[in-house]
Amino acid sequence: MAPESPSSAGFRASDLLMLSPAERRVLQWLMRRGSGSVREVAEWFEMPEEAAGSRMDALEKQGFVVAETASGAKSYRPKFGRSHPARKPPSGIWEKLDDS
Repeated sequence: MAPESPSSAGFRASDLLMLSPAERRVLQWLMRRGSGSVREVAEWFEMPEEAAGSRMDALEKQGFVVAETASGAKSYRPKFGRSHPARKPPSGIWEKLDDS
């Protein structure tokens, strides 16, 4: 299953639960690194490059990563979705706390 609108929204932390354990490990690794190539994924997870490429393509189709090409090398980065903005605190809260 993919995030609600994979083409534009990106994913939220709760969407990680929908991934297979193998996909989740790769995505979490990318989240820590910022980005990575198929070759780097293959080396880190000790898998053939073809399998790593298939895994990255699947994550891209589901909207979890974005492929970028710089200097001829293709890399992937996580595609984070927006979170809800924090609620505005009630007016006068700081004054009420100072009175305590």
